[in-house]
Amino acid sequence: MAYPDLSFLSVFKNGARAIVIRSLLLLVAIVLFAQGINGYFFSSLTGAERVADIILTLKITLIVAAPFVFYVVILHARADLAIEYFRTLSRTDSLTGLLNRRAFLDLLKGKYGREGRQSDNNDALLVMDLDHFKQVNDRFGHEAGDAILQQVADLFRCNLRSEDIIARFGGEEFAVALNRATPRETCMVAQRLRQAVESNVFMYDDQQVRVTISIGLVRYMKGQKLENALRQADLLTYQSKKDGRNRISYADEQFNMPTAA
Repeated sequence: MAYPDLSFLSVFKNGARAIVIRSLLLLVAIVLFAQGINGYFFSSLTGAERVADIILTLKITLIVAAPFVFYVVILHARADLAIEYFRTLSRTDSLTGLLNRRAFLDLLKGKYGREGRQSDNNDALLVMDLDHFKQVNDRFGHEAGDAILQQVADLFRCNLRSEDIIARFGGEEFAVALNRATPRETCMVAQRLRQAVESNVFMYDDQQVRVTISIGLVRYMKGQKLENALRQADLLTYQSKKDGRNRISYADEQFNMPTAA
């Protein structure tokens, strides 16, 4: 994620409308304040003298305050850009551009509440882990591993809906929260992701690399805490690896299907 251009010209181009509005509002406030102070100290003036004094005060205030106001508003806009950048950076995995683990958990906790699911919506959680990824790093190098992780993230984006939430938890582990999906639809999405990774030819420096993923899948049930659901999905991911990798494991009581596919 590139650091934003904080030069005055760039900041003004990107937020000209907001900067102009802020500047005018602040300038009006300063003008009113200056006129109030002037009226307090020169309350004896009347008629034409009073009008001339008001106009003179207005001219002086505008000449002195306008550059200062514009400068302050630009600084404020720069600070807003920097704050937003660091806020985004703290929530984003720098390699893949996906949400990181903390952002994923915060987003779901904000959606469902700290006490877990309170509704009957059909949501599901997937924990996915690339198989034998250490061998990829050992054979092709860590730069190749990073490139493949980026391509895997792009592949997930292409195979998920915009309302689904995806994150990289660290290393070669990813997580997905599927919104409003029936058990059958959830299994179909998980299978689509598994097949997409299995059939894709990943490239690095003209070298072809193939990888697979193991998936743990759970339905996020009413009254269940998020941490417990993720822990269950994580255990099912390890079950997929134990059973041979490149497969999906899920609780049969939730899906009324075999425990692995």
